[in-house]
Amino acid sequence: MPGLSRRTFIKGGIAAGVILTLDPFKILAQESAVDVWVITSTDKARMMQKCMEIIKANGGFGNAKKVVLKINAGWDRTPEIGANTHPALVDGFLKGCAEAGIKDIVLPEFTCHPANKTFVSSGILAVAEKHKAEMIDLGKDKKSFVKMKLEKAVSLKEAEVSNYFLNPDFGVVNMPVAKHHSGAGLTMAMKNWMGAVNDRGFWHKNDLHQCIADIATLIKPQWTIIDATRIMMDSGPQGPAKELKTPNMIIICKDQVAADAYTAKTLFPESTATKAKYIQKAGEMGAGISDIGKMKITKIEA
Repeated sequence: MPGLSRRTFIKGGIAAGVILTLDPFKILAQESAVDVWVITSTDKARMMQKCMEIIKANGGFGNAKKVVLKINAGWDRTPEIGANTHPALVDGFLKGCAEAGIKDIVLPEFTCHPANKTFVSSGILAVAEKHKAEMIDLGKDKKSFVKMKLEKAVSLKEAEVSNYFLNPDFGVVNMPVAKHHSGAGLTMAMKNWMGAVNDRGFWHKNDLHQCIADIATLIKPQWTIIDATRIMMDSGPQGPAKELKTPNMIIICKDQVAADAYTAKTLFPESTATKAKYIQKAGEMGAGISDIGKMKITKIEA
């Protein structure tokens, strides 16, 4: 190089080598870290406004003109119980979508209790109607299910999945509620896909945790928003819980495995979090990041 002495070149090369080899794992972790945003507020409208700002600043919904929102509205329970996604968060999300120019939004859900009860008692139907978004009872909309082969699966080799969550032209968002679950330890993002399949009975008989991890290799939402405004610490998934905590928090991430891992690790006792074995299984299968050390956590007070 012109004007650069051999001695200077060697010194510079050594310095560069020191930078690269001093802590290569740390450098690699920084480059591959997945972003997780944690918003805390008692004002759910303000909380979701911040959430939508984050989504917009980080790619939004791409070119999608239609957004499919997977809420949890499976139980005939009112919002304060914590069994379903809080309607105020859904309200803020739908408002944000409208402001972003997305008016075609559907909320498909395969409920556990009758949909005509759960949609109303959850408070989500009223919010959906307010924004002219359609709630879809997948228990009746059987035509939307398609049989899919899960090439990377261990237990769930085949599943009937609603096409709403598989259409590449749709923006898919998962907005579950975090809570205790008697069978899976916890239910958050990945387990919420049980409300997107027609044959979930198979899961309970064939290694539930592995099936939950398996479905995460097929359904890949653009965004996961975990409702941790209030969390049932026991008696899930229906409730009411003996202990209900109010972290007043939502967790946002493009990686559903990371969202589950962070939520489980930080909001629940270790004895409960470790029961959600599907998180580690999904990480080991390459469905997402389950190691919190590989996450870039941004905390926001709204």
